[in-house]
Order: sequence, then C-alpha cells, then structure tokens
Amino acid sequence: MNIFHFKKNLTVLILCGGKGLRLRPLTKDLPKPLVKIKNKSILENIINHFLKFKINDLIIASGYKHKIIDKFIKKKFNDKRIRTIYTGINSDIIERIKIASKYSKKYLLVCYGDTIIDLNLNKYIQFYSKNLNKITVASYQLESSFGIFKIKKKDIITNFQEKPLLDIWFNVGYIFFSSKKFHFFDKFNKFKDLIKFLSRKNHMKTFKHYGNHITVNTLAELEKAKKISNKIIK
Repeated sequence: MNIFHFKKNLTVLILCGGKGLRLRPLTKDLPKPLVKIKNKSILENIINHFLKFKINDLIIASGYKHKIIDKFIKKKFNDKRIRTIYTGINSDIIERIKIASKYSKKYLLVCYGDTIIDLNLNKYIQFYSKNLNKITVASYQLESSFGIFKIKKKDIITNFQEKPLLDIWFNVGYIFFSSKKFHFFDKFNKFKDLIKFLSRKNHMKTFKHYGNHITVNTLAELEKAKKISNKIIK
C-alpha cells in the first residue's frame, strides 16, 4: 500500500478525556495531557510527532477540563487538521472511540494522551498494511523494577539480573482499526472487554516498539519522564 495514500485516508484519535487522579494535585485544575515535560505539554509533543509524519486529520477526544484543552488546541495550533470533540466526563474509552469513529476516515489510529513514544509511523503503517485483516496495537517490552534471582532446587540461587527486560509486552496504544472493524465498538461497554475479546478471538496483532517510551500516570512517572525526556523529546 502507498503510504501517502494511506495517510490521506487516516484519522488519528488522541484520548484526552480522563481525570488523571493519580497525578493530583497537578491535575486538580489542569487536564493531564497538558502537564509539561521539557517545556512542552504531553499533548503538544504527541501532536507534533504526528504532524512530523504529515498526518492531516487529528481528533482530540476530550472530557475532563474540555474547555481548557479546546482553548489550548486553538491557541497553540490554530490548525484545521486538528479538532477537539467533547466525549463526556466519565465516559469509558470505548464510548469516546464510538463518538470519534463517526468522524473518522477509512482508517482510525487510537492513541493515549499521556503516552509519548518515538514510533516510526511510516514503518508502522507498512506493518499494518500487510495485516489489514487484523486490529494492530503497538507494544513495549516491560522492564522489571526489581533485581531478579534465578532459583533452582532447594532454593539455590544460580543467577541474578538487575532490573532485566522481561518476556512481557504491554499495550502502549497506537491501535489501528479499519472502518470494517468499527462494528466491534457497539458490542462492548468497556474498552478492556473489547481488547480481551479481540485478543482471545485472534483478531489482533502487535507491532513491537524498540525505541523510547514515556507514559505518565503518577507523580513518580512524571519525574522519571523528565529525566529521560532528552531521549525522546527534541
């Protein structure tokens, strides 16, 4: 598939509706996607990444502090390619996707408004275009927070690794849906139930991301993000 043609038929949905309770007190008056890392908000970094790859249709699914996000988008970008849609205060992710999918082009790429990764979008599109019958999600390898012992019989320790990479891959978003798969959204009330169903029915495939990754859920993760930001935020 021609990448240029694919991008003309692609809508990106950035989920920015949550309350960010684990980042309080920062998010008492500010939506989490507007929390800053390296003098730019998380959301601004995400949008700039997509614009760098010449994506021409972005939807911001807002909820909590909608007016603040909408004002930020209009002031910072003032770009017809980027629009904000109010999707409710307490809505589940699946409800936000349902609403936004009504405005989507042929392909919909869903990502989280608290996650920054240096994903090569062109390579990802090439990967997805070879697997159009699947719903595709980007994943990242989990690093242990602890030193790990290898233990054999009689509790004898035979090896030790300090915070190793585990054979576990977690969801970092960037989920590709074709419009032919949108009907799945109406079958579930919870996004996690949709993902479980798609996984168990072998409807999903993953694109393993080996670059850099930042997700901000807590104050501790925000501090860690600031320390490693030079690797991912230019």
